[in-house]
Amino acid sequence: MYSFDDYYYFYLVVKHGGFSAASEASNITKSKLSRRILELESKFNVRLIERSTRHFKVTQLGEEFYQACCKVIAEVECAESVLLRQKSEPQGLIKISCPALMMHFQIRQLLNQFLKEYPKVEIELELTSRRVDLIHDDIDLAIRTNFQANEDSSLIVRDVIKTTHCLVASPELLKNQKVEQFTDLHLLPSIVLGTQKPQYQWHLHNLKQHEEIMIPLTPRMKCNDLAGVYYAAKDGLGIADLPYLAVEEDLKNGDLIHVLPEWCSNIGTVQLVYASRKGQRLAMEKLIDHLVEGLRQLATEHRGYLM
Repeated sequence: MYSFDDYYYFYLVVKHGGFSAASEASNITKSKLSRRILELESKFNVRLIERSTRHFKVTQLGEEFYQACCKVIAEVECAESVLLRQKSEPQGLIKISCPALMMHFQIRQLLNQFLKEYPKVEIELELTSRRVDLIHDDIDLAIRTNFQANEDSSLIVRDVIKTTHCLVASPELLKNQKVEQFTDLHLLPSIVLGTQKPQYQWHLHNLKQHEEIMIPLTPRMKCNDLAGVYYAAKDGLGIADLPYLAVEEDLKNGDLIHVLPEWCSNIGTVQLVYASRKGQRLAMEKLIDHLVEGLRQLATEHRGYLM
């Protein structure tokens, strides 16, 4: 296929009524315009323009070709306007993965605010605690809490804020029994996130005394989603390690009890994960900035975050 540039050069010359006028309007040299149109005519063995030192006339075939070129140029300009609009106004589909409990207690309000501010942005949500493969699962942005070092260096990982977890149990499970020592934890069943781990443990932190301790577990119940862990704990099935933000209201209402309240169980990093910054759409840039700013603002207003 021949270069579409030549169609554009022909369009310019006919539109402006000559090579000199087209050159002045487009800042393309007259010699280049003439040479490329001659090559176009030679390629197809046709005559598009009758030219001499005094006359410039488009042939009948040239006129038909010009009308076709006008349609092509109009379509190109239309396609270009899509890209230009994208630069000025966030729009398009963003596919997001996020744990359901995290979406409810941390992300939902921020995401809703963003959609109201940018009505041309569309969101497709996959609510899962599973560690998604962004490329394989066709996800633009993964929102997650990470408790270990990142392993995939091919991804862009934006650390946003740290969150604390706590051990909680229902009054029904404890039955006025107090858990005062680490050894008391083994007297009660436990509920954990993840079904395929080789071993389970709670990583407890005393933030005031800067102490840490690992508590090995033999869980009674395992769940692949944090929401399942949450509801199982509320139903009295065992002690669970849950984000403080998710259980804050339950602790205030007495629906859950903070076990070993001087210790937090796990400190995680809320992360935004995406494949590449190169060619990133404006909608993604705006959403990432909005989430970072919003989460860091929440950290100044609620317990459960570490600055």
